[in-house]
Amino acid sequence: MSGISMIQNNITSRETRSAQAAEANGKEVWLKDGDQVFMKSMATGEEGDIHMEEFYVYEFQQGADRGWTSVLVENGEPVDSVPSEAMVHEDGRRKAPRHKFALWGYVTEILHTEQRVDSWEQITSPSGSKLYKETVNDFKVLTLSFGAQNSNWNQFVDIYEDNGSLDKNVIRVRRRGASLDTTYTITSTSGNLDLPEDKQAEVKNLTPIKEYVGQRYGTLETETDAVPSDAVAIDNDDDDSLF
Repeated sequence: MSGISMIQNNITSRETRSAQAAEANGKEVWLKDGDQVFMKSMATGEEGDIHMEEFYVYEFQQGADRGWTSVLVENGEPVDSVPSEAMVHEDGRRKAPRHKFALWGYVTEILHTEQRVDSWEQITSPSGSKLYKETVNDFKVLTLSFGAQNSNWNQFVDIYEDNGSLDKNVIRVRRRGASLDTTYTITSTSGNLDLPEDKQAEVKNLTPIKEYVGQRYGTLETETDAVPSDAVAIDNDDDDSLF
């Protein structure tokens, strides 16, 4: 049985993780159907790159608003409580956690199909569609699932193989659809971008992405996140959870 000290430590630990996650939440890029983000990757894709990381999470909906919660997996087990239905199939087989990756980028702008904020500038696309430009000009974290047959990840691999690095040209990430019909198109544009002088000094102070993921989804201390050998994938498509 747990004593007062252990229970209090658990409460403190959860409060700390909640505060860290709230702080990290404002640093992420959130895309809806039709949104496009333009960014210069801070990750190069080279070995030892501290600005890119893969990880595993269990995702589930909870609360009155049925909001999505993600819990980091370390050594094959979640670092916090996860509902049994999110981890185990009805026949008793273990579900695989979601495989994701995250990277730091300097985001210049995000184009939206709906004007959800009054300050966004209305522009017209080459095809004549109305878009709304959100000017960002700041460092943000982009988090995506690997996708069906690693489709999202492979698009970054293609950019790396074509350019020799992820940080040479501006990258455009576009989301289409929602729920199980979500797809992402990730391309390297012909444009390049030099960071503003006032932002160049900030690069060295960016939280290593592995540490960021630990703050965002749990306490990350291990070198790898092993997937249980008996795990069975829930799905390999992007759903309408966090990304």
